[in-house]
Amino acid sequence: MPDGRTIYPVPSLPHPTGRRGPFGSLMANSRAEAFRQHDRAGVASHAVPAAGAPLPETLFADGRTRVDLGRNNYPGLAGDPQIIGAAVAALRRYDTSSSGSRVLNGTTRLHLTLEEELGDHARTEAAVLTSSGINANLAVLSTTGAPGDVLLVDTHAHASVHAAAAASRATVVRFRHNSLESLVSRLERLDPAAGLVVVIDGVYSMTGETAPLAELAELRDRWSARLVVDEAHGFGVGATGRGAAEAAGVDGRVDATTIAVSKSLASVGGAVQTPGAVTDGVRASALRYVFSAANDPAAVAAAPAALRVLRREPERMGRLRANGDLLRRVLTEAGPRPPPCPAAAPRWPCRRGTTTPPWPRGVPPIGPGSTPTPSATRRCRGAPVCCGCPSWRPTRKNSSGGPARCSRRPCGSPGRRPRAESVA
Repeated sequence: MPDGRTIYPVPSLPHPTGRRGPFGSLMANSRAEAFRQHDRAGVASHAVPAAGAPLPETLFADGRTRVDLGRNNYPGLAGDPQIIGAAVAALRRYDTSSSGSRVLNGTTRLHLTLEEELGDHARTEAAVLTSSGINANLAVLSTTGAPGDVLLVDTHAHASVHAAAAASRATVVRFRHNSLESLVSRLERLDPAAGLVVVIDGVYSMTGETAPLAELAELRDRWSARLVVDEAHGFGVGATGRGAAEAAGVDGRVDATTIAVSKSLASVGGAVQTPGAVTDGVRASALRYVFSAANDPAAVAAAPAALRVLRREPERMGRLRANGDLLRRVLTEAGPRPPPCPAAAPRWPCRRGTTTPPWPRGVPPIGPGSTPTPSATRRCRGAPVCCGCPSWRPTRKNSSGGPARCSRRPCGSPGRRPRAESVA
């Protein structure tokens, strides 16, 4: 090593006994090898790491500012001075770490306040804060059901949903993506006494599609099932930011919602929003809650500050939808046609050979190295952002023919939109 450090390789087994190497599947992993090839070619996602906040235009370590469509900062709250101030105040008062789990000594007033405000915003009895959105899925689904019960999971649901369902004691049955016919055919074959839970994503992250929630709510009622919705990509996006279930008018018929505060609330963590008795069970039995260190104070303080801004400024959601329409139009004109869908975060198929060119043209590559949906096709993905500035408009150029500019920049963004050719 250049700095003189010694790196020890994985030691070989002491004797050729014929026993398989247990690390073999990791060392020979094909995706890991693809990552190594990207490293050698200098096109890995971390080849030029970010050097600044995830704003509409992000500063990277090579000194260049690029339009970053891979972020999930949908309402543009990252970088908001109010949210930064709340995080700094919490850091000074509570230090950098909770140094304990929630069930022991890691709970602060900040944690309780965030849970109360999330529950109030979702109009549920309670909310349970988790260390990530993935752990929110694991917390609620791994503890749901008993032997003989059934979790019915959409095949395109997030990978964490499938992993969480597999950890449950219930049987897991998958149905075709967004297919009510497929779901009904499976429901009809199940034991009439079995407890049923239908698990879906509100917005599917790799395609931008929304679930047919109105119809699913009808099936929930008809079959006496429970409905669990992962709103990681819907939370903070709808009319008032409660997600796809709100947009479908069925948020009162969803039994549990999981969210990720890392997307729309400029923080890190996740939450389960559900009736109080269910949250008590999650707190008592979910390993991801019981044995995880409590979320750090700065992140916990940032989230409710962001939620208050989101609720105080609902016009952000309108600007986000306008930006989504703009991005869809520009992509349709300049490149591969995105599939039509009502979601605010459009996704589009990835062209062959487009991994490296976006870097010099000002748009980092956004193809995920590991697909979050088990059966997803190969895709690039990106999303619009609301910068939070009232003077932004969904126009491509200003009067002088250049990129649209913003005269007020409360969010700290440079206030420039990408030209059409920059996002091709």
